[in-house]
Amino acid sequence: MNLRDLEYVIAIAKHGQFSQAASACNVSQPAMSNQIKKLEQELGAELFLRLNNEVRPTACGARIVDIATRMLNDAQKIRDTATEFRDPEAVPFTIGMTPTLAPYLTQYFSELFSTLFPRMRVTMIEDLPQNMLQMVEDHTLDLALVAKINNSDALDFTSIWSEPLFLALREGHPLHTLPSISADEVPVHDFIRLPHSFGYALEDRLPKQDPSSRISKRFDLTALRFETICRHICHSDDCTIVSALAAEQFKRDNWSLCFIPFEGPGHLRDLGAATRPNCPRKPMLARIGEYIREKPPIGVIPTYQPEHVDPPKQPVTV
Repeated sequence: MNLRDLEYVIAIAKHGQFSQAASACNVSQPAMSNQIKKLEQELGAELFLRLNNEVRPTACGARIVDIATRMLNDAQKIRDTATEFRDPEAVPFTIGMTPTLAPYLTQYFSELFSTLFPRMRVTMIEDLPQNMLQMVEDHTLDLALVAKINNSDALDFTSIWSEPLFLALREGHPLHTLPSISADEVPVHDFIRLPHSFGYALEDRLPKQDPSSRISKRFDLTALRFETICRHICHSDDCTIVSALAAEQFKRDNWSLCFIPFEGPGHLRDLGAATRPNCPRKPMLARIGEYIREKPPIGVIPTYQPEHVDPPKQPVTV
């Protein structure tokens, strides 16, 4: 029995089919099936029930899946510990961002990493918050940049900045002269929102996506991409929510939009880094946080605070 065998066991339990599990592990299905049979012979117990269209863990197999998961996590902790004692720039770094952040931060973080870690290879991955948090837990990502409201209890959260929320309208829209707006004042029939959360508490009080409320629209839109909605708003009476980062980028790009700040509680989101507990790359996060505190992206309010470190004890003189 080895760690690879345990990876197979977990993959089969997760996917419920040998074919999908083999694909996820980058191995042929016959090779995986043979290895599982050998493991069952070694243990003297069946781990899986082979059904017509599904593979399920036996009672014994389910307990072994739990143990295997813990063992693989511990093995990864050993690798992480070794990483801590090596040159941090020798190990690639992978950071995740949401679709409402990544388009406006690629240049900023490229410059940040070039300044702080010029020899390190960095990969930025764009995905939804729930997917990225799972990727952090699975050791696929070192860090995910998410709103605190979206973070998982299984991960640590380090606040990096807070960011205000705006209502985006086309220039010349009947509401464009308002100095601020509350969630209750947002026009229900003209409001478009993404199917996933931006991470603001205020969102619960904004109009819900309801096709019946927009039935009078001659041309309607349902979109997965945030920028698709914003481009549509440039030439319509619709509106949407926009973060300060996006608003500042749209201004620099001369988009024909105006931005009304939201008022009231919940109009700020606490954005930060989701990391695994005791992750050995936390010192890198500290340097990233210090950089952002000194040179924040336009439109945000730095919130990063270094962890308190007790001063070294002074030697006792006799």
